[in-house]
Amino acid sequence: MARKIDNPRRGRSPGPSILAVILAVCAWAGPPAGEIVRFKTADGWTIAALYHPPRKGKPVAVLVHGVAAGKDEWHKLSEALRGLGYGTLAIDLRGHGQSVKDGQRLTYPDFDRVGEWPRCVEDISAAIGFLKTKGIPANRVGLIGGSIGANLVSKAAAQEKRVRWAILLSPGRNYRGVGVDDLPGRKAVAAASPGDAYAHQTAVDLALRPGGPVFLEAKKGHGAQMIDDPEFLAKLLEWFRKNG
Repeated sequence: MARKIDNPRRGRSPGPSILAVILAVCAWAGPPAGEIVRFKTADGWTIAALYHPPRKGKPVAVLVHGVAAGKDEWHKLSEALRGLGYGTLAIDLRGHGQSVKDGQRLTYPDFDRVGEWPRCVEDISAAIGFLKTKGIPANRVGLIGGSIGANLVSKAAAQEKRVRWAILLSPGRNYRGVGVDDLPGRKAVAAASPGDAYAHQTAVDLALRPGGPVFLEAKKGHGAQMIDDPEFLAKLLEWFRKNG
């Protein structure tokens, strides 16, 4: 029988500053300018990313997409986070978008056959390393992932203990050979929508574990799609306001 959380830990009603950010995102007219940057992984991939620096002293969120997506799926969340003064670094995972190896674009459809998906954690590690070159240490870096990106974020956060927080949007027990780590005692959120049964049960199970993440629920959507739910976005931004 599926376990349920009787009283999910939900944030308070968003304050005026959070509502102002949400209204601005709802009125969003397109992607704002940012800087396309590139950096190398330890295993030879060149990762492309869209970078917006933070206000002084604020954290930077590394944004990690799902299968067949890319850095562009994070524009709305990136805009909202920048309204809080956060920086963002939205990456194209290897085999997606503008991320290449040895001057050739090797694509994700081959990844299941060659077992490449678990190695995508290296892309996140490289992103953390890139931010260090910008004067941003790991304790000012947060990780946000959707779908398989959520699982990859959990793995990267488990490896890099100094990471500030981890947000898992629609995690799964296992996506394409990538499991999900518990992150006990860490600042973390696991979120999903009820119609996304596999991810929803995974997120609930994670939250029920000792020291598990806060559970947040969206009305609908999977991964970054949940940001289109204004109530969910409000709860997520309120969590950031309190946990920074």
